[in-house]
Amino acid sequence: MLALRIFTLRFFLTLTLVQFGAVIYAQKSKKNMELTAGIELRALVPISFFTMDPLNYSDSLNHFNAVATYKGGVGFGGVIRFKLTDFWNLETGIYYTRRKYEYQVKDPVVSFDEAIPMRIVGYEIPIKGLVYIQMGKNIYMNVALGASADFFASDTEIYKPSVSISAFKRSWFQLAVLGNVGLEYRTKKDGYFYLGATFHQPFKDILGTQVNYYRDNVGQAYFQNHNIDGTYFSIDFRYFIPHKDPDKGKYSNPDWQYMK
Repeated sequence: MLALRIFTLRFFLTLTLVQFGAVIYAQKSKKNMELTAGIELRALVPISFFTMDPLNYSDSLNHFNAVATYKGGVGFGGVIRFKLTDFWNLETGIYYTRRKYEYQVKDPVVSFDEAIPMRIVGYEIPIKGLVYIQMGKNIYMNVALGASADFFASDTEIYKPSVSISAFKRSWFQLAVLGNVGLEYRTKKDGYFYLGATFHQPFKDILGTQVNYYRDNVGQAYFQNHNIDGTYFSIDFRYFIPHKDPDKGKYSNPDWQYMK
């Protein structure tokens, strides 16, 4: 984890320098920075290679067991892209993200077996450096790398007659590294259509969780703890609003000096 943080710090220092250089170049070349705005929808996909494996809350002494499985989720938000040069772009925005988990709680002593869903809500403000290459007349492939500021507004608690599950945020603010790749179909009249994928990796665990179980709803409580790192992989769809023609709607003031 320390090596990842050092690598990420070096990467973003380099990214900042490149972005600063691109802005200076754009200003010196007297080119206006083009802005494109749009919306994004995300389907968070539970792929074990990219996301967490099931968490096992096991108490073998008391025959109590719970398994937390990541079930994906959804996300949506607004995205803004700044074209700094013909090669270099900057992207940012704000997103709502909802991760879904399922807790399978079992106690063979009393034949207890129940599945309990839990949802974690967060907000993200990413900043990414993006480059693209033209694959055809209207088709572009782009790759982006950057960082995200992740915010968690509240803790999550679920109460059942025999089980309670608590998820406590480690911090209301977390940093994450992210990258995405995708294909974009661009039209002047109808806008840009994007289909791609994102990998989102927080620098540290986002939640501490605890499962409490009460056998037959009474007596001693058995509990186990675990951490959730919040990593996810998503399939993304974006739509960017078409640019207005700068020449449309322009008019020139009459030259009153030569009017009779």
